[in-house]
Amino acid sequence: MTDLIVLGFPNRDLADEALRRASELETQGALELNGAAIAYRRDDGEIELTQPLRLTAAGAVAGAASGGLIGLMLLAPLLSAAVGAAAGAVGGKVSAELLNAKFVRDLRETLTPGHAALLLVIRNVVDGDKAIEQLRSLTPQILRTTWTDEAERRVIAALAEPPKP
Repeated sequence: MTDLIVLGFPNRDLADEALRRASELETQGALELNGAAIAYRRDDGEIELTQPLRLTAAGAVAGAASGGLIGLMLLAPLLSAAVGAAAGAVGGKVSAELLNAKFVRDLRETLTPGHAALLLVIRNVVDGDKAIEQLRSLTPQILRTTWTDEAERRVIAALAEPPKP
């Protein structure tokens, strides 16, 4: 099953670092990702979206679909169109409910100028503890997931714990 998780950060540098770490986690086999995008609210209030190239060579089909989407995301006038297109292209199984107008509105309201969000389309979590450890120091805020409420609460609590020695 494919899931979507949206992590919020107080600046773009932290979102970029979280993406770098997620990519490393995929290389190490801790996560299997279908794709990712970063939404950043510039100081002028506009939302800038970027979608990196496919994170691993293993996903040639998903990579081809998401690669063609980069232009759409950058040219899309509405965040809803970009987020919907991204999820549709790289995570075809992501729930349409998650990408409804309320979600887009909430994301737009949450991202105040200077803030960023990392959208990860996750195919499989192989080592969740390792993923938590790698992301914890960046203090991400979970903005939205397709996980159950209980699973989301467990991850929020784990991210809030102090790092293990």
